Amino acid sequence: MAFVTHNTSRKCQSRSGVNSMPIANFRPSGFHISRIQNRVYRQCAKDGFNARLRAELAAELAGVVPATVPLYSHSLTRQSYFEQGWHAVTHLHILKAREQRKAQAMAVPNEQ
Repeated sequence: MAFVTHNTSRKCQSRSGVNSMPIANFRPSGFHISRIQNRVYRQCAKDGFNARLRAELAAELAGVVPATVPLYSHSLTRQSYFEQGWHAVTHLHILKAREQRKAQAMAVPNEQ
């Protein structure tokens, strides 16, 4: 994409704001764990994501679907990032985790 210049002189060549904006947001949710700059809060979000996957896999065995987000921290900021990670899990993530669990079960023979 070419940039539109507003002035042809060399001193004042500014780019159009339209050309510097991203074309489209490729994630409908707008949330991605790797975009969190603070490593502590990024880890909180990853913990929430992994906790949700573990809860979904346990619910498959027990038949109880997790209804609420568990308490992770009394810090509101950390709890918020944990909840963002918890809600970032999609149905495809759950299916992939189930397939990985089945593959691990098939790879490890029962030792007796």
